[in-house]
Parts: sequence; C-alpha cells; structure tokens
Amino acid sequence: MKSLGYARVSSREQAENSHALGQQIERLKAAGATEIYSDVESGSKDDRSAFNQLMETVKAGVIDEVVITRLDRLSRSLITLRKTLEVIRCTEVNLRVLDDNIDLSTAAGKFHINLLGALAEMEVDQLSERVRHGHQHHRDRNAAYFAPFGYVKVEDDLELDHTPFLCLLADQVEMSRAAIGRDMVETFMACRSLRRSLRTINQKYGITSHAYKGKGNKQARGKFHFHTSGFTSWLNNPILRGHLCYGRSRRQRQSHKHLWDIRYDTHPDHRLINEEEYRQIEAILDYNSKQGGFSFKSDIIHPLSGLIYCEQCNRKCRITHFRLRSDPSVKKYSYQCNSYHLNACTQKRSVREPILEQAIIDALMTRAEEIAEIAQLPQEAVDPPALQALKAELAYYEAAPGNRADAIIADLKKQIGAFWHRQLLEDKHQLANQELLQGFSDRRYWQTLLPEEKQDLYRALVDRVYMREGKVAGVELKV
Repeated sequence: MKSLGYARVSSREQAENSHALGQQIERLKAAGATEIYSDVESGSKDDRSAFNQLMETVKAGVIDEVVITRLDRLSRSLITLRKTLEVIRCTEVNLRVLDDNIDLSTAAGKFHINLLGALAEMEVDQLSERVRHGHQHHRDRNAAYFAPFGYVKVEDDLELDHTPFLCLLADQVEMSRAAIGRDMVETFMACRSLRRSLRTINQKYGITSHAYKGKGNKQARGKFHFHTSGFTSWLNNPILRGHLCYGRSRRQRQSHKHLWDIRYDTHPDHRLINEEEYRQIEAILDYNSKQGGFSFKSDIIHPLSGLIYCEQCNRKCRITHFRLRSDPSVKKYSYQCNSYHLNACTQKRSVREPILEQAIIDALMTRAEEIAEIAQLPQEAVDPPALQALKAELAYYEAAPGNRADAIIADLKKQIGAFWHRQLLEDKHQLANQELLQGFSDRRYWQTLLPEEKQDLYRALVDRVYMREGKVAGVELKV
C-alpha cells in the first residue's frame, strides 16, 4: 500500500520556532507515509502548491491512502473540505486521520468528518470576528499600528525618531531616522524622479540595492532600504503629514486613496511633510505616472511636455523638431499626435510650440480676469450636497429617543470633521493656484519666466491642451 502524507502550518513562525511542521512530518513518517507534501499557508486558502500537488496525485489514482494528523490540516473551509473528501471518495483512496478515528466507508465516519469540518470553519470565523473587533477597538482609540521610517511608536502615538541612527564618515555627521527622512523628502522634490532620488540617496548613504524575489526575502519593517514602489508608498503615507491612516493594505496603498480612513492632525507637532509640500509631491508623482517621468537626457526644457493631446484619439502628442531653411543652425519645435506614426490616427499636422504656449497664456489670462470679477461679488456660504446629507443624517439620529444611536452620532461627527478638513485643504490648494494665476493679469508676466518656472506653473494650472488639424482645439485648466 502506497501512503501519501500531507502536513500544513499557517505561518513560517510556526514552522521555524515551534517546530510544529517538523513534528507533523515525523508523525506521518511513523504512520507509514512514504512521501510527504507540506505547506506553510493558511488553511482558509484554496491555492496551496503542495495541496494542489496532493490532489493531482489523488486524481491520478497512483496512491492508496492519504495520511494527515488532523482534519483541519487539509482545509479550514467546509466547502473546500467537502470537495476534497468527494474527490478522495470518488477515487476510492482511503483517508486516515491520526488524531481522530475516522473511516470514510461508514455513514458515522462521514458524519463525523463533516462535523469536524464545520467546527474548524466556525473556529476560523470566530478568530476573524475577534480580529475585526480588536481592529475596531484600536481605531476607536486612534491608536497607531506601525511606525514608518522616520518615526517611532510611543505607546499608542507616533513621534519623530530623533535617536542616532547612522554616521556619515565623510562629514562625521550623526543622523537620526527623522533627519534622514526629511533629507529623502527634499531629495525627491529636487530630483522630481523616484529612481533619480533613490540613486542619489543610496550613493549618499552608501546603500547597495539588490533584486529580491520570493516571500522569504521580505525586508524588515523600518529598515532603511527602499525601492520605487516602497518609496512612493512612504511619500504618500498620511503619517508623514501628521495624520493617522487606516485601511492602507498592500493592495490599497497606491491607487485606492479614496478608501483610506484618515484621522487628521493626530500628531501635528511631528510632521515630516507639510500639506503644501505634499501637494507638490503628489503632482510630481501623478505627472510621472502618466507621462513617464522627467527626462534628463536633454539640456532643453520644454514647459509644455506632457500637456498636449490629440483631440481625435485622445492620445498624448510627442515633440518633434525641424530646422529653418534660411538658417539651418536654428532648431524649432512642434507637437504631433503620437498615434499618427503608428497609423492609429489621421491627425498628421503638427502645431508649433509658440502657438500652443500662446493659447495657454490666453486661457490663463481669461480665467484670471473671471476670478477677479467673481472675487468682487458677495459669496453665499452653501454646504456641498455630501455635507448636507451628513448633517441631515446627524440631525435625525440626534433627535431619536434614548442613547442607542450614540455610536452612529459619534461616527457621523467624525465624518463631518474629516469632510471639513479635506475641504479646508482643497480650499487652500485652490487659493494657492489662484494666487499663481493672478500674475497672468499682466501680459508681460509670463515673458519674464524661465523655462523651468513655466514648467512648474503650467503643470500646476493646466490639465490638458487639445490640438486638431494643426490648430489648438481647446485648453482645460485646473483652476
């Protein structure tokens, strides 16, 4: 009789520290298993490599018996367990459970195994409930979970970590994690590129980067070593701006900011980044993700790069150049639809760079005049619809008799406070953009700007410029 054993533990800590996996394997060998498969995975997961190999072997009909120590080693999901037992029954493979006297050939054995499976599933559900309740209690107290680089957790609060961390031998300067974190922020704002910033940081602090693969090569939390995605997540972390944040799981860190549960101003005296700096960082990251980053290959700065789009195919336009026939040493630049060269768009004609820039200047001057006229009119304070709905819901529950709705009332007040905080930040950002726009009330203002100043200004105020048939079709502004 050929017996196949299967062992499983939920975590690598169980496998290494408690030797639970090794104990299971030794027991299976003593029970007569000639070959043993093992997993270090949660029992609630169906996709386990060794478990999948086990089932493929069972379906092939080349073994007579499967040996396990306990039933929950196969699965903690009742649905998965039933499917597994059905496969074992249909292939006429015997299942032997060392800790339970189970015989699948009898009705009592089938009942017993289903009962144990239901109990295992209930145990998993109860554990999940306890974890959820613990997380909710943690959030109700605005308690911190983990401290990102630059911070240290003091009881339930977060503070900047000013303890000595490393010493730069060249300058004989001792630096803390907080000082290094601030240096990383300033480096990114100067370089405006993730890779260029990390290259500068690694060279300064003597860090060698390696390509890590596999689950066993995860970096320890708080270690001073970043790759591009980790650096992006760190810069976007609200903790650096003085706010606690929940719901930033690995899948939600990059593109699901609307799902984050942010508790504002929980540690306002321990900020690495202020809100205005974060606006600039966010704009740089957003631009780089859409346009492929800043190019440092050319000494010439093109302020309109990344802002010009084809109105027909809605694709980004690329910059081209040509030389004057009268003076071949003079190079001129224009923008043409990038899809035309792929035969995916019919917009062949290009638009010269000065014409596009003049259209932007005209649009900004017109908007500056409109804002100046609006500012002279009396403004009525009207709550946005979303805030009106929250206030109406709050009034309803506050008028309800008794105190059963106290938790709902507290949650609604928290939502209203967070809404006002976000609105305040948006108003400040809008006001800052309007102040930038005021300079365009003077037609000579933009002529005095350097190319790099124009680049920052256009990206802060201009969303897109559309061109069609060799002409400017429209200018979309952010303000």
